Amino acid sequence: MATPIQRHGELLGVLEVINKRDADCFSENDGYLLEIVANEAAIALENNRLVERMVQAEQLSAVGKMAASMVHDFKTPLSVIRGFAEIMAEPNISEEQRNLCSTMIIEDVDRFLEMTQELLDYTRGTLSLNTRPVQLPVWLEDLADYIGNQMCPASIDLKMDFEFIGEANMDEARIRRVVQNLVVNAVDAMPDGGVLTVGSGLADDRWRLRVGDTGFGIPIGLRPRVFEPFVTQGKAHGTGLGLAVAKEIVKGHGGRLGFETRTAEESVGQEPGTTFTIDLPVGGLAVAAA
Repeated sequence: MATPIQRHGELLGVLEVINKRDADCFSENDGYLLEIVANEAAIALENNRLVERMVQAEQLSAVGKMAASMVHDFKTPLSVIRGFAEIMAEPNISEEQRNLCSTMIIEDVDRFLEMTQELLDYTRGTLSLNTRPVQLPVWLEDLADYIGNQMCPASIDLKMDFEFIGEANMDEARIRRVVQNLVVNAVDAMPDGGVLTVGSGLADDRWRLRVGDTGFGIPIGLRPRVFEPFVTQGKAHGTGLGLAVAKEIVKGHGGRLGFETRTAEESVGQEPGTTFTIDLPVGGLAVAAA
């Protein structure tokens, strides 16, 4: 005995039963029961199709968000590379200027490749670090120069407060990228200007690097999801992937990435704003595990 499995007039399949137990043939009641089972099967098949479509839609959405994030993150270095390339094309520039432009282009291309690798590592769930002892005075000075020249608009005052300038074991390119992500968020939080503070300190063999702003603060409802991928606070650009990647990089170093924030409603006698803190073991993972 067989009955069609159909939903909304569409034939999805056929349900067939054979060789009824303890009887030579099927009864009319058996037919009714089989139709009921066929209807339940049709509903189950339709629900399965809906789930598959939802999963596919979420995957396409994630790909779209990832692409948007890449476009946003790559826009600045590409603009810088174009600008230096135009300067190099000028016939009257000096050899020193030409060499400087060439060096800057190479640095930005390297940064471009680092960003690409970070996105690939994040999507694959892998993270490879190239840690080594880094002299913080030079690293922090270069970082401060880059933030001041490339990332900090004139409406924002940049303050440096480096209390610890010793040596730390880390992947300097990756941590630099983390700081850049935090600075971008801080600048976005101060559209009308403010103060951006970058500082370092040492406590219990752990190096702490702070990035603070005097912006509008993170809303209470958004705080538990700050480090989730694609969570953003109504920015004109960006998808919130930067903090998710930053957290994975810091975690890979055996460290922690946290924040303190207050909005205007919460600020009693204090300015609103947010401070992110990168907490790293000075000696790398070996110190963190000891």
